[in-house]
Amino acid sequence: MLAAVVKGVKVVALEEVSKPAMQKTTDVLLKVTATALCTSDVHIVNGYMPPSPPYVIGHEFIGIVEEAGSSVNNFKPGDRVAVPPLSYCGLCEHCRKGMPGQCLNSAVFGSGATWGGMPGGFAQYVRVPHADACMVPIPGDISDDEAIFVGDMLTTGYYAVENCKLKPGATLAVFGAGPVGLCAVHTAQLFHPAKVVLVDSLDHRLALGKQMGATHTINLNETDAVAQIMELTNGRGVDAAIEAVGDQKAINDAARVTGVGGTLSIVGLFPGNIEFPIMELLMKNVTTKVGLSYLGNMPMLMGLVAEKKLDATPLITHRMPLASFAEAYDIFAGKKENVVKIIMTP
Repeated sequence: MLAAVVKGVKVVALEEVSKPAMQKTTDVLLKVTATALCTSDVHIVNGYMPPSPPYVIGHEFIGIVEEAGSSVNNFKPGDRVAVPPLSYCGLCEHCRKGMPGQCLNSAVFGSGATWGGMPGGFAQYVRVPHADACMVPIPGDISDDEAIFVGDMLTTGYYAVENCKLKPGATLAVFGAGPVGLCAVHTAQLFHPAKVVLVDSLDHRLALGKQMGATHTINLNETDAVAQIMELTNGRGVDAAIEAVGDQKAINDAARVTGVGGTLSIVGLFPGNIEFPIMELLMKNVTTKVGLSYLGNMPMLMGLVAEKKLDATPLITHRMPLASFAEAYDIFAGKKENVVKIIMTP
């Protein structure tokens, strides 16, 4: 089958690889119908995480069950399903504590041997372990475009907002108008905030943020974002700030605009250690939340998509076949053609 394979740092290419085989009775073999490039994929290819090539990349995908193991009770061939970025067992100590993202028996799709050696979704087929525990059915009236972001983008964006403990009428600042930041803006609407301020340097992404729920947008290349946010909040700062880009300046600015007793929620992926503005947060009694998304929210978010309460399809700017992976990766990694998300079909 055709798949995108990481060959080394900054080297990824399409190759013919063996179709995955079922290994355990709790496995499902999935025929991939849609997959999406993620900034984490770029980080992986660039060597931000310990490389262990070769491996098939990709952790944002959905598909149709081709084969189900004898111990799989919730899914059968022909079912459409969404899959989280990592397969979790639901039974280990961490899963029982509500931390499936840190499952002791998990593997991250498309991230190499360092993260469990599970081949990823830029392929025609994927083996999904622990299928009953981690997969989520896609209702028949939801399109692939609507379902594709439930596993990662919507789940991470919602997690960032959920950590803020927003109340109706609250003020929120989101730093970074990438797909996760935009999904944070979008899912924040579920909590009825009075103001949602989105900060980025790309006008087309800020415009998209307005479409997805931002009340105010700030281009940090054109104005002092901190000063403008403080003006918008009468000098008090926001009730919560989200860092969704993984940038030193964004962390510092988010800390500066978070008001007394507020919350700083960090979901951006950083290329390494950073200087953390601890004194800024300490003096204002700011609660800081850092972590990966709670994958257990997938069924709830799928339900909200089905009820038309959430719609992340505006993120899709490009659609391409898997055979055009090299072109798609170049566009996405280089942020060309006003790209936000690229949906690829095997």
